[in-house]
Amino acid sequence: MIQFENVGFRYGRGAEILRDLNFRLGSGSLHFLTGASGAGKSSLLRMLYLESGPTRGRFTIFNRDASTLSRDESAWFRRRIGVVFQDFRLLDHLTAAENVALPLRVQGARPSGYRDNVTEMLEWVGLGHKIYARPPELSGGEKQRLAIARAVVASPDLILADEPTGSVDPEMAERIMRLFLEMNRIGKTVLIATHDVSLAARYGAPILKLVDGAFAV
Repeated sequence: MIQFENVGFRYGRGAEILRDLNFRLGSGSLHFLTGASGAGKSSLLRMLYLESGPTRGRFTIFNRDASTLSRDESAWFRRRIGVVFQDFRLLDHLTAAENVALPLRVQGARPSGYRDNVTEMLEWVGLGHKIYARPPELSGGEKQRLAIARAVVASPDLILADEPTGSVDPEMAERIMRLFLEMNRIGKTVLIATHDVSLAARYGAPILKLVDGAFAV
């Protein structure tokens, strides 16, 4: 599904943020991405979400060379990706339910067809009682859970999560991890970025460790 070959990335003319990355994420795989703050985890996730391209090397996603994708093709591919960024990217003027429903609306689904799905997902992340609340009314942990619900509600082929358990208590963290594991069980490719090495080690999945923009051997 995803292949990186000697990929490097820099912002403008600055030093490389990522360098000499070689890895593959097979369809239906589960991986953890670890590394200290500033190691390049978020930059790598943004590249995987097609927000930026490598400055050198080759990046293949969904069997296409990312450098050959048009703007419309990139937008269409992003519909197949569910993503949780640390800044959440929620729309403040929409309710929690409307935020979660966004990926389904983009796909052209009718409210009558996804209403139960949205409600169930909000219940799963402990926000069933906040269905009509808007993001400014939510705590940081609640916003994070809302972003997670939005990321998985449309059952995307690829799920990218940047520190998805960073602002929740241990019980909710375990519940969120069960959600990601269930998505992986039904064949979705999942990449979870975390600085919590113990969390990554707990699930026995392969770990990609970034150190100063490169993978540690």
